Amino acid sequence: MKVKKEIKKNLRQLILGLLFGIILLLLFLIASQIIPRIFDIVYGEKIVIQILNNITSNLSNTDKIALSIMNWEKEYFYNPYSLWNPNSTLQKYGIYKINGSYSWFVRNAPVSWIIFSKLANCEEYAKVFVYLMNKKGIKSRLVHALGEDHAWAEYYSEGYKIVVDPSENKTISDKKKFAEGRNWSYIESIDIFNISNINDVSDEYIERGILNIRVMSRDKSVEGVDIIIKSPYLMKVYPERYKKPKIVLINKTNKDGEVFFKLGEKEYIVEVRKSYFIFDIIFSKNASVISNKEINLSFDLDKDKPELRFLNWLD
Repeated sequence: MKVKKEIKKNLRQLILGLLFGIILLLLFLIASQIIPRIFDIVYGEKIVIQILNNITSNLSNTDKIALSIMNWEKEYFYNPYSLWNPNSTLQKYGIYKINGSYSWFVRNAPVSWIIFSKLANCEEYAKVFVYLMNKKGIKSRLVHALGEDHAWAEYYSEGYKIVVDPSENKTISDKKKFAEGRNWSYIESIDIFNISNINDVSDEYIERGILNIRVMSRDKSVEGVDIIIKSPYLMKVYPERYKKPKIVLINKTNKDGEVFFKLGEKEYIVEVRKSYFIFDIIFSKNASVISNKEINLSFDLDKDKPELRFLNWLD
């Protein structure tokens, strides 16, 4: 009897501990999004205007403005990876010490917060560049490689599209050469002021093949299920930094249970996801895409072995 009571007590403590941990994680995630946005509402415009006045006030030439912004970013920002200390608990939560002061690195933060924190990876470099260029009246867009975690920018000068990589402080004259050896899957450019305005620019950088996927159940087509394409490339190359494969694209099957993706030549993980509140049922297979060829992949939800994932949306 005592053993059963002890087991029940330990089980209750385990469940309470798990719930408490989930609540703390959710509160942290909420705070990491709310605080930077409140900061942006209060200080955002003032910070952006001050920066632009300091680095571009005497410039009118589009290319010189772009160069000035990139040079400023190179001198101003610190890369979190260059400061990384695996033994630091604070850094695991995005808090870094810079010149005696603490800064909080938040993903998807407003530009004003990025500037305030002085912390930037390639995406933050590109986002700040694009934001400041547009504020100067110069059309500019964010470009990123989905699945391989790199971002850069493009802007227009006298009707010509100029591609730059602010994180490396350089102009990209040959996009195909720029992409060589990077194993990119899919590349798109985004208007950061209207994120629904997205262009697929992959063909400017890489050669692609087509991956056709079909989902069946009880000999019938399954419509409307999520198909997730993931790239394991970074996880294999940088296992200390990337613990899971990166999501490239997500799309739903049509009425025929089919969907196709146009992707760069490489290995992918393809997942069929059926969501049920706090857990997902996942069917997973590997696929190899070859340039200028079509590859077919099928799932049978009655025969293929599924995997149950709890709180998969936190990934």
